[in-house]
Amino acid sequence: MNQAKAHYFDTQATAPWAVDPFQENDRPKIARLLTAAEIQPGMHVLEPGCGTGRLTGILADAVGPSGQVLALDISATMVQACRDRIGERTNVQVLQAAIEDYSVEPDSFDLIICHQVFPHFDDPASACATLVRALTPGGRLLVVHFANAPTINECHRAAAPPIRHDRLPPPMEVRTILTDSGLAVDWCTDDDLGYLVRGIRPRRGT
Repeated sequence: MNQAKAHYFDTQATAPWAVDPFQENDRPKIARLLTAAEIQPGMHVLEPGCGTGRLTGILADAVGPSGQVLALDISATMVQACRDRIGERTNVQVLQAAIEDYSVEPDSFDLIICHQVFPHFDDPASACATLVRALTPGGRLLVVHFANAPTINECHRAAAPPIRHDRLPPPMEVRTILTDSGLAVDWCTDDDLGYLVRGIRPRRGT
């Protein structure tokens, strides 16, 4: 785990960008994410980089009591904030862990959503390979931001040293990383609603 980044995000757990509820202008962005996710009741969802859980509760409600969300974050403070936010929901588990270090069971998740976390992977190709192994055949992996890449990268350039060089690559570059990891990529968008790349793990025999 990158301790410098973990400490930085500990200091950000009460920042407005991390803790404020989604606003009205976020609704179409959330709607597009859920459309791309094709989320259904009963699904098992992995959310690396869950932060304070702004999206976690939405995912938990979408999969319902028969589904399960595993939310991970490297920041202990953000993990606690996420636990506080999800409240009494019993279909969510929140753990402090980096996906690069976490032992994920193969073929165990129908959906993986990397929301606002991809630039912070120290080794994106290695992280994606781990995530792809965790997907069930036919499962989907989404890389999502609610702002476009130039906006994200400019924000990071002005941030503290631990994340100053964390870059969100152009969608086609992420497409290549996901394709090299074994996914079929069918959605690459970077526009006014933000950034979204979707990869699907092929079913066996296809």
